[in-house]
Amino acid sequence: MIRYYLSVLLLFVFSCSNAVASREKNHKKEKTEVIKCPSMGEFKPIADSILAEGLRLYGHEKVAWMTSDSAGVHSKNLKDIGGYVVYEEDDVFTSVFTDDKEENVVFCGKGKLNELRNGLQWSNEVRPLSDEEKSALKTKKTCLEKLSKAYGDSIYNHPSAKGTLNIDIIKRKNGYRLYILQGTTLMGILPYGNDYIVDYDNDFNITSFKRCHKGYLGISVDSKEIVSSTHSHTPDNPYMTVTDVCTSLLYGRDLYGIKTFNVLSTHFKNGFFIWFDTDRLEINGMDMNVLKKIYGKE
Repeated sequence: MIRYYLSVLLLFVFSCSNAVASREKNHKKEKTEVIKCPSMGEFKPIADSILAEGLRLYGHEKVAWMTSDSAGVHSKNLKDIGGYVVYEEDDVFTSVFTDDKEENVVFCGKGKLNELRNGLQWSNEVRPLSDEEKSALKTKKTCLEKLSKAYGDSIYNHPSAKGTLNIDIIKRKNGYRLYILQGTTLMGILPYGNDYIVDYDNDFNITSFKRCHKGYLGISVDSKEIVSSTHSHTPDNPYMTVTDVCTSLLYGRDLYGIKTFNVLSTHFKNGFFIWFDTDRLEINGMDMNVLKKIYGKE
């Protein structure tokens, strides 16, 4: 099975050789540390962690998309809708739209991660916000207020994407993690990049602010059946990101049926090739030199 996926990636592997060679020369020229690629055993726990968080982020985004679409069709009165919030409880993702006073839920959608692609449980019954929903709304407001004051000038909606910035907040052991993803309304585009990660402690103090990619890359998807999609990462981001996983599932798999997503990391000496199988929900990686040996290319 691994050999099958490697054969799909072969053309890209060799087309990237020049980029990796250039990186090696820069290492020597600048006399910077040359970092060895991780073994498959070393990479597995890293990949598993990225995938687990990526699936959670995808759950937040997917239920928000589906609830918004359903509300447009089934809401009793769209004029009643004010704010919205997404939260995760046990293994269920829930998105609620509130009235303009944020006192009542006017539309709700929910589902488990493995069930969302098959449909959404929705309700247009007006009811008071639950304690969980009040807490989620308060968390969202507080995180955004802190973010706006500290880093508002560092975040922008990329104009060429023709979309909005999507906000998701995931509860963690020692606080919260806020993700910002670039959305797009353009058909046939996979919107990678212009994404951010912001960490907060339990008192909502910002402890980390990170841009996942240096810029925005709208990868075009033509009308033909696409088997895989590939982009490269700079040394600042050595692995496939959590946002890559989410975007690949949300746009690539669900909208365009793409089964494999690849990332070339030039952070490592030989280049490290990473592929994400959206059917099996697995992330694997391999040293580029090993790939070349498999195919008899040195």
